[in-house]
Amino acid sequence: MKRLSFLAALLAVAVAVPLSIGSSHREAPRILKDPTADNTDVWAFTAPDAPGSLTVVSNWIPLADPAGGPNFYPLDENARYYVKIDNTGDGYEDVAYRWQFKTRFRNPQSFLYAAPTVDSVRDPDINLVQTYDLYKETYNKKRKLVDVERIADDAPVVPDNVGPKTVPNFAQVEAGGVTPLKGGGKTIVTPADDAFFVDLGTIFDGINLDAPGRPNIGLGNQGGGKDDVAGYNTKSFVLQVPEAEVTRNGKPVAGADAGNAVIGVWSTTERRRGSVLSRGKHGRGDRWVQVSRLGNPLINEVIIPIGKKDKFNATSPANDAKNFGRFALNPEPARLLNALFNLGVKETDRADIVQALLTGVPGLTQIGKKPAAADTLKLNLGVPPAANPNRFGVLAGDVAGFPNGRRLIDDVVDIELRVIAGALLPADQGGKQIPLGDGVDQNDKPFRSQFPYVALANDGFSSDPKRIEPQHAPVPQPPQ
Repeated sequence: MKRLSFLAALLAVAVAVPLSIGSSHREAPRILKDPTADNTDVWAFTAPDAPGSLTVVSNWIPLADPAGGPNFYPLDENARYYVKIDNTGDGYEDVAYRWQFKTRFRNPQSFLYAAPTVDSVRDPDINLVQTYDLYKETYNKKRKLVDVERIADDAPVVPDNVGPKTVPNFAQVEAGGVTPLKGGGKTIVTPADDAFFVDLGTIFDGINLDAPGRPNIGLGNQGGGKDDVAGYNTKSFVLQVPEAEVTRNGKPVAGADAGNAVIGVWSTTERRRGSVLSRGKHGRGDRWVQVSRLGNPLINEVIIPIGKKDKFNATSPANDAKNFGRFALNPEPARLLNALFNLGVKETDRADIVQALLTGVPGLTQIGKKPAAADTLKLNLGVPPAANPNRFGVLAGDVAGFPNGRRLIDDVVDIELRVIAGALLPADQGGKQIPLGDGVDQNDKPFRSQFPYVALANDGFSSDPKRIEPQHAPVPQPPQ
């Protein structure tokens, strides 16, 4: 067998699920056929410019080529898009935010999505117009819906960035989409540069790291990787609300050890169940059913086997221990690594993975004394933002980063590769400190320091997807 880098082995395992792309881009057989319902990533953090607030970025519609006219990438008025929060640790939503959209054409006789020039978010030259209502749902301890409040009404969706002739100042247009919320906070639904970053192409081509013109990226800790998501857009739902709106007692968080400090965040998409009418005709059912969900990055892609992925997307995090816990405790990637390269990675009883991602780290991200093993992105709202954030998050001692929530700059691919190899395990229990990565350390475009934080959407006229990250000195394993 030809010698391949450890990176190649780990990353091959991490992305070997057929048709998976990125953090949760087309990761399951059914959802790949329904891109408008496909939620690709979730980030949850305390923004430095918004202390006392929860900020969530949730993306839908994967790998949207900025030049994808004539219709570009509208959201579906027949779907319900959710961000959900568990503040008791049982894996069920206690608070949920629901977006529902409306769509209309101003001029059905034109082929253009928008005509030059679009100068504002409600410009009459926008042909395909989308607006939304945002609802806050509240549930009681018995998991019953007890209150629904509309907190935004007929808010505009920022149009896609067609190109400089049609939208000469996209930042100006996007700014008009920021919508204040009843009860405090704000939201926006906007096309944005996809904030996920990862090298995938070489892996799908037989781990082709030594191709002509492509530098060998070794362990993946010295750059040289190809960001295959760079230059693509997605639809970003950015939500920022006072933390008292989502805590278990409806009060602000006093500190990291406060009883209301930790929450679990995830996103879902729902569609109405179809029904069959007489004479073989299809109609619309009354019941809404979940067709996609996402909490931690790479759980459904890497941990859940392909035969269970659709079930994962249709179920609640509260049932993860029963339905999927064994896959996290005995992860297939660890077995494959050992079979291919004899790395000595611990294959069974991986309580470190279960704790870091599903039950939460005691004293940091654990919700309550007996939390459910649920795939929610757990965030301690009492931990202040880091003055000097490290892309390795908690692995590098930066407790404001992943898996304490997830910031836009967190390199979750490198973090999770190193965790699978044993970075969180003590040495006497099979711990391995291997400085692994994918050769891509950051997003192709810088994130913004103010709301909505994501990078501006790429425009269709000058789009240039994918990039090679420059090589740099090797980055060692962060100290424990």
